[in-house]
Amino acid sequence: MTNHPEDIERLVLLPGPEHPLYELPPRRAANARALDEMVVDWARRYGPADGPADGPAAPERMTAVRAGDLIARTYPGLRADRAVPLAGWFAWLFAIDDYFDHGGPRTPDGHAAATRKVLAALPTAPETAGPGDADPGPPLVRHIAHVWRRIAPGCGLCWRMRFLTHVTHFLSAFQYEELNRRRRHTPSLDGYVQLRRASGSITACLDLLEFATGLEVPPLLHETEQLRTMANRAADVVVWVNDVVSLKKELAIGETTNGVLVVGRELGLSAQESVDYIYARVADDIRAFHAAEAELERICARWLGVTEAERAALGSLADGMRCWMRGNLDWSIRSGRYAVAPEASGRAAAR
Repeated sequence: MTNHPEDIERLVLLPGPEHPLYELPPRRAANARALDEMVVDWARRYGPADGPADGPAAPERMTAVRAGDLIARTYPGLRADRAVPLAGWFAWLFAIDDYFDHGGPRTPDGHAAATRKVLAALPTAPETAGPGDADPGPPLVRHIAHVWRRIAPGCGLCWRMRFLTHVTHFLSAFQYEELNRRRRHTPSLDGYVQLRRASGSITACLDLLEFATGLEVPPLLHETEQLRTMANRAADVVVWVNDVVSLKKELAIGETTNGVLVVGRELGLSAQESVDYIYARVADDIRAFHAAEAELERICARWLGVTEAERAALGSLADGMRCWMRGNLDWSIRSGRYAVAPEASGRAAAR
């Protein structure tokens, strides 16, 4: 399959009606509009200074994204006092993704320097969690520092370390994607599976399920094989579905690091066959998630010392992972995030 399949407009990009994704219960909280307003407020506060030089301003882009709808669909049990910092995270997440896609560093050293600036604003200790808004620094760094000051004090040390590790992975992945774009390279399937979890930021977003509810899973339970399987399968479902629904937009901007392209090249499949393969893989991931969850429940029932509160935290996290798998699809259908701009379509056709 080429990087710009001729049949792109005829592709069926949504799973069939019998797909296991639709067996996961949909969720839409009543506060989606309020969450949208919170996200836009963050975007307005920090502006597009680090984003693309052209195109609509950051608040306008964020309105089209409908990030509040995504939050409402994927964070069950969100506490009212934690909604604003969570909205701030998503405003930053979409802004920095646009920054690296359109105007970010173009060398490994540049990527490393940008990553260091962000991580320097995210100290592990909550009492020193980042500078205030008046401190100097790029807007995106000040933005995430402010968000972190609202998140870190409410979370334990192990959670903070895990979250910061996943943020580091996310930032590091941009340099590989940029290199792939610059060299017109589509990565191999085995390497892409590992890269995609990081580049999609989904691991950090799943961490925030515990922040959203205030229910943290004990570190030892977090490292069980079963919960690791659940987290990896949920993450893969989200990012692979994202690759399919964003395919037209990514082809239009010259993206080469996309699962549909990876599968097509590796397995010699057409674009539609690649999409179908991915949805079959997603179905397997969902079944593996359910099996690991059932096994973890059996283990915890016989694990002396695991409290009811800890089991409730596990249940809350599993519920959030299910909401992410289904909610990501439902939000993607409604969001303007993956619409192809007319000028982008023209550029793709000219290649």
